[in-house]
Amino acid sequence: MNAYRFCIPLSRPLTLKGAAYAKREGVLIERDGKWAEASPLPGFSRDSIDDVIAALRGQQATSPSLQFALSALEEPAMKDAAVPWNYLLVGDRDQVMAGLDRCVASGVTTVKLKVGRDDLACDIELVKVVCERLPSHVRLRLDANQAWAIEQAERFIESLSGFNFEYIEEPLQNPHQLEDLFSKTGVPYALDETLTDNDQIDAWPNAAALICKPTILGGRTVVEKLAATGKPITFTAAFESGVGVARIVQLAAEFSPNNAAGLDTLDWLKDDLLLTSPEKRDGIMTFLGEPKVDPSKLESIAL
Repeated sequence: MNAYRFCIPLSRPLTLKGAAYAKREGVLIERDGKWAEASPLPGFSRDSIDDVIAALRGQQATSPSLQFALSALEEPAMKDAAVPWNYLLVGDRDQVMAGLDRCVASGVTTVKLKVGRDDLACDIELVKVVCERLPSHVRLRLDANQAWAIEQAERFIESLSGFNFEYIEEPLQNPHQLEDLFSKTGVPYALDETLTDNDQIDAWPNAAALICKPTILGGRTVVEKLAATGKPITFTAAFESGVGVARIVQLAAEFSPNNAAGLDTLDWLKDDLLLTSPEKRDGIMTFLGEPKVDPSKLESIAL
């Protein structure tokens, strides 16, 4: 087994938990011609690149992102895999409006809009504008990243009465109030960050979907546990290179082939490590066979 570090410049700054990043760093692993990725996401992952390297050297336990990579190497050779993807709208109003025009042209049938980064009134107005401009066949998902107190979330939902969206990801700072919010408003919610800190999800019986980020949660064992709940799984990337995204598509095609996956993060990378980029057509992302990488672009890690 061989391991390599990589560093890819971002096409625009990425803000994660208040810190701005201009590049994406991570680790690629190669074994018998198969490639996988272990790239913890700063501010969200429980592990770091140093943890990944230490685990590869047998100096500590296997971390979640490395579990994802190693389990991917155990999968059968990747055949052509295709899944629908959701377009990501994030940024200020002008950026979201520009993104709307592009997403409609892309042929996607699902769009995700980040909220909770501005004051509540601006968020409400932005959602209304997006709803009014989206074609009727395009579904809208909202993602608040645990931004609000329950009173703020109630006001947000009440102000959007009559506007339709599929669900809100993690609307509350305190996820243990999600069932209270559901009982008061009836608005579907999805679990994302909550899954990182909770192995059992019995406390959230009305969760409409489970957001599965394999880089953050781990490999196949975790995915199978989520699938056993019977709830819809939305597979989502964490700004990995194309190698990691290809492995997520492989899982999504097996466990949730008809649910639009959050794969739009590839557009944040100025370059990619894949020799052949995925195809994106009519709202479908397709990877053709096993991901291929030129190791000359990478920095070898001594194991």
